[in-house]
Amino acid sequence: MDNVDNHLFRRDVLDFVSTSTQFCIYLEQCEGEERGEFSRSMQQMLPVLYYRAASLTDIEECYGYVQGIVTEQDYEFVRQSIAAIMRDEDDFLDVWHPDFQYSEMPLVTTVSESLADCYQSLRNMVETFRQENEEAMQVTLYECLQDFSERWGLRLLGALMALHQHIQSGNVDEL
Repeated sequence: MDNVDNHLFRRDVLDFVSTSTQFCIYLEQCEGEERGEFSRSMQQMLPVLYYRAASLTDIEECYGYVQGIVTEQDYEFVRQSIAAIMRDEDDFLDVWHPDFQYSEMPLVTTVSESLADCYQSLRNMVETFRQENEEAMQVTLYECLQDFSERWGLRLLGALMALHQHIQSGNVDEL
């Protein structure tokens, strides 16, 4: 267990968990926020979150079962809160979607769904860390980082790109 202890409590792992916690709390409390403020906050937070996840390349494989914490209602609350903030600026073309190469039409996704997908994976990991069960922490950290490389990392980058375009257009604060 000492190897797991050292691994789980390294500075880079704790920084990732801390940044993930801040991201999740922000999304849970963003309801009613102004679009400009939300967009600029995400523009600053998402690159840090991506960097922290991408920096954890040496996490050992660990398999097991850890019950997910995020319910469908939790996911929908976050997604709908973001959608209400983004309004008509929620949609964007997703050229990195796995089905894009087979599609004759551009694939449209939303900032709200992309960020809610990130939230789901990260919140499950954060809550497992809060429970302080080291075996479950190891499993959920590995699963979260696998999910990052396969899914939510691209979702985060797509949302960041869309937010960047909205901010740079100068229309981010328009109602």
